[in-house]
Amino acid sequence: MDDKQLITELNKILTLEHGHLGMYENYGTYQDKDMRRTFRRFTELEMEHINKIQSIIRNLGEKPSLIVEGGDILGKLFGVSMHVTGDREVLKVYNFIEQKSHQGYSDFISKLEREDNKMYQFVAEITAANKLEAYLQHLWLKDKLDKI
Repeated sequence: MDDKQLITELNKILTLEHGHLGMYENYGTYQDKDMRRTFRRFTELEMEHINKIQSIIRNLGEKPSLIVEGGDILGKLFGVSMHVTGDREVLKVYNFIEQKSHQGYSDFISKLEREDNKMYQFVAEITAANKLEAYLQHLWLKDKLDKI
């Protein structure tokens, strides 16, 4: 991976994180108190992920930009419809997306770790926290889905 590819990958991740934010930011509309509270926290996590990725890109001397402009970002990238109704369907789709996010971060970090480049190793360390949080979000969604 070269520096240009790194920036492209980071901008793809940034795009996905914006999509994740869009998933959770309507947390106040859920009747289920547990989902409402958890999705509020997930909104905060996604904002932290966005800020972290933007900071990495800026520190690399580049300008953050979304790869997919407008519309249903996650739907376009994962081939799923984000126009779901009902708590069970929401949980199924969000769980699928968080699983894919965790896998995407795992693949990205593995690529970086294969490089003999201290900057890439540093980026891998920073993004590893996002990978863990995506996995924890997936586990919560899966558990909640199993209980409904």
